[in-house]
Amino acid sequence: MNRDKGSPEGGQVRPHYLVDQVIEALQDAMEKGVYKVGDRLPPEMKLAAQFGVGRSTIREALRVLSHLNRVETRTGSGSYVVDHRRAKAQTQSAMSLDEAADIYAFRYAVEAPAAEQAALRRTARQMKAIRQLLERAKEHLEAQDINAVAAVDTDLHIAILEAGESRFAAELYRTHRARIEQAFKALLHFTGPAAPGTSTRSLQSLHDDLVAAIERGDSKLAARLVNRDRKEVEIWISLARKQGKSKHK
Repeated sequence: MNRDKGSPEGGQVRPHYLVDQVIEALQDAMEKGVYKVGDRLPPEMKLAAQFGVGRSTIREALRVLSHLNRVETRTGSGSYVVDHRRAKAQTQSAMSLDEAADIYAFRYAVEAPAAEQAALRRTARQMKAIRQLLERAKEHLEAQDINAVAAVDTDLHIAILEAGESRFAAELYRTHRARIEQAFKALLHFTGPAAPGTSTRSLQSLHDDLVAAIERGDSKLAARLVNRDRKEVEIWISLARKQGKSKHK
């Protein structure tokens, strides 16, 4: 049976498929050579029709695949398959995936309301400090210094908590920063290492939009962005768990 190259499963994915299932289908198509390195994926509208889902689901799937260094989205051109094997596994994990997932669940529960309040209450001095930490995180990420990224990322989130006047949460982060940094590195270890280029830019974008929303005083958007990131991290963890189970079969 001939398959349409734009239809990895040889037909529509059922409409109730979730983002992680669309991601798995696209990854499977890449592994089987339906989409090769350098190929441009079909437009979002065509993918949405083929998979039987909304365009927002396709956008989220492509964003996650970009973070996992599987595709590169070029403005005005589309999304292209990249060689994820160039990513070097530079991270080790002293923490299980379940432990990391538990810490991230706590973090997002705290950080969504804190980001909302930070957009309303932050001072000019606090905003300057947040911006400086964001730039330092980018520099360390470009240099592939994951230990430094984990440390500065923790400082960045502490600064946002303080700007939102979530002082007790900020104190908890300082007290338990070693475990928070371990969770950050565990997430990279289990979901795939950050590679120069595509995934580096994608990881940076997780914070760029949030910091911009806080700076503009857009509290609702700041909270939505934290929750968007939470959903993406949950997808990464779900995919990592499925991959781990398949290796042990």
